[in-house]
Amino acid sequence: MNFISARYNMYHNGIDITIFDGYILRIDCNKAETGLKTTP
Repeated sequence: MNFISARYNMYHNGIDITIFDGYILRIDCNKAETGLKTTP
């Protein structure tokens, strides 16, 4: 069974996803929002 935990990291403005095996994936919110278009 894999344990996955995700939390917002306010110091890096990103989301840290930790997997039980010791891997950490960081999603940078600034890069993820680049090119995002919203409509009024």
